[in-house]
Amino acid sequence: MAVMDLVRYNLVVRELYLEALSKLPWTDVVEQKGLSFDSARNVFLHLTLVEDRWINYTLRNRFPEWRDPDFEAFKDIDSLREYANLTRKSTERFLENLKPEDWNRKVTNPWADRPDTQITVETALTHMVMEDMIHYGELSAVLWQMDREAPYLSFWRYMFDSESPT
Repeated sequence: MAVMDLVRYNLVVRELYLEALSKLPWTDVVEQKGLSFDSARNVFLHLTLVEDRWINYTLRNRFPEWRDPDFEAFKDIDSLREYANLTRKSTERFLENLKPEDWNRKVTNPWADRPDTQITVETALTHMVMEDMIHYGELSAVLWQMDREAPYLSFWRYMFDSESPT
């Protein structure tokens, strides 16, 4: 299995969660719920910025330029959608331009205990998807607590459907 499949699956799953959040009143999306980043909005922003930070800054050796966005500046579902779409487009461009030799290219991991820790692009992308999956679980739990259906797309179904002739 290619890590690229996981990254593309992650993009589809993010859209499913955005759609689920868009069906809630905005007050529910921003309500403090005791999640890792307090509200559903903040968790969604965090998982989106994880991708943005890895794709546009860390993997491009631009991490010192990264600035966390002001979560409070996201005042409605459209602002979340705009950021998610910009991030998705950037990720798709990155994947389109990724060459086979790039997978083993080393990048500095700015979150490591040692500042000189190097990981491969493949490891970074895998980590990015795995971290997002943790936060999708949080969003599922908060949706269930509100008696809402959480989106679900199994990876095998995603792969099966994407391989089906159109």
